[in-house]
Amino acid sequence: MEELELGSVASRFRQGRLRIAIVGANIRAASILRLLNEVENLQVVAVADPNKAAPGIRLAEELGIFATSDLTELYQVHGLDLIIDMSEDADIHQTLVTQKPADVELLGSGGSEMVWDLLIAKKRGEEQEKLFVELQVAYDKIRSHERRLQSSKEALERANEELESRLAEIFFTHEFFKALTSFTSVDDVTSLIVDGANGILGAEISCVYLLDHTDWTLRLRGCQGRGEESFVPALPVSETILGRAFAQGGVVQEADVAPNEGSAAWAYVPEEVRSQAAMPLRTGETIVGVLAIASTAFRELSQSEIERLQVIGNQSSLALQNALLHEELERLSVTDRLTELYNHGYFHQRLEEEIGRAQRFGRTLSLIMLDIDDFKDFNDTFGHPRGDKVLQKVSSIVRDNLREMDVAARYGGEEFVVVLPETDAEGAVAVAERIRQGVAAFPFVGADGVPAVQKTVSMGVASYPQHATSQSRLIDLADRAMYLGKRSGKNRVVLADS
Repeated sequence: MEELELGSVASRFRQGRLRIAIVGANIRAASILRLLNEVENLQVVAVADPNKAAPGIRLAEELGIFATSDLTELYQVHGLDLIIDMSEDADIHQTLVTQKPADVELLGSGGSEMVWDLLIAKKRGEEQEKLFVELQVAYDKIRSHERRLQSSKEALERANEELESRLAEIFFTHEFFKALTSFTSVDDVTSLIVDGANGILGAEISCVYLLDHTDWTLRLRGCQGRGEESFVPALPVSETILGRAFAQGGVVQEADVAPNEGSAAWAYVPEEVRSQAAMPLRTGETIVGVLAIASTAFRELSQSEIERLQVIGNQSSLALQNALLHEELERLSVTDRLTELYNHGYFHQRLEEEIGRAQRFGRTLSLIMLDIDDFKDFNDTFGHPRGDKVLQKVSSIVRDNLREMDVAARYGGEEFVVVLPETDAEGAVAVAERIRQGVAAFPFVGADGVPAVQKTVSMGVASYPQHATSQSRLIDLADRAMYLGKRSGKNRVVLADS
């Protein structure tokens, strides 16, 4: 079935511009939308998903593409050639099969995977071909230069030195680009990018900052030439030379940095930066970060060096985008979608690791079990959508009261669990009490026209090694303490018996 559809689609593509609609707007669908949007003779004209907040819906709106939550509106799109079903929902797919216009082709999950693979292969193939052409041109120029200088021994020696240097650079560049395709970790890719900048361009200092969309800041993810402590960890996207490169979308160079202007404030000691340049890292029209290079001496990049910087940035961007997608998929695999806390499986994995660490180094560790009081009654009265809002807000209050090293997870239903490394029972009770007070003080919204509803939580605390030395026993004691709190009147924190 997929082969027949793909054959028909290919035939239409050869005949002219292909008009496409995408059903389903998850992260992978958003990635396909972005790639399709860059392909000549293809036009994505609509995106549909019941979830109006799905990533693909938001991207479609940013790109000016028609977005809808009603599948039937797709059939009204004029000149539609193809529907790609990324929903992974059998009912939606069957609806598309039975209701789509006869002249519109449909690709299911198998076909969409082939489209994805073809687009990625095409993207990589274009970059590889461009690199090969650049390397071939460079090699031809070197050989031509060598032949012109055959008559002079001194000139020939200089040419040989240049040839060796250039070939070494070409070899390093080739190995650099080959290595880019082998890494899937963001930290590995950013480390390789700064390594390439120093090796290919001879940069004294290099760094990569990636964009954090939650607060529109650039955050340090890779550096070389100076220790991490020399770089400001987070910068507003509108400041320094990095912000200028981000805003202008191209290479920005300052061969002689003016003092006290703040353009080098990405360094904790900006006075040491004499020259600098920055290059945005982008995929299509989307900028995901900025690469910066600098030195403590005057240096003006030549046009060929600027072009090499652009090549490094362009080649690195695709690997970086793939690594970011891989990182996001890994995060989603251990995250509860509703609360955005870690899921049950990841909690057990981390608790086992933290107990092992506490055993090795003689440290303490505490566990908090938390349950929302009378949550079933709330759901029965106000409905599950409002119950979901309560779960999300309680999760937010839990997060706001934790350190970066702490682990919060949804244990199941309305029950949550928190792992507090290097925290004794007294400290854990204090954390639990802050969470309890935060939940009790928050006005949760009831039904339309009904005043806000107060909710409470009951919490149990158990510590390693004071109360238990095994993972299962620690969980059991925290759980027992929590239910003791519920039986004792709710809205309280109970410490496990020693």
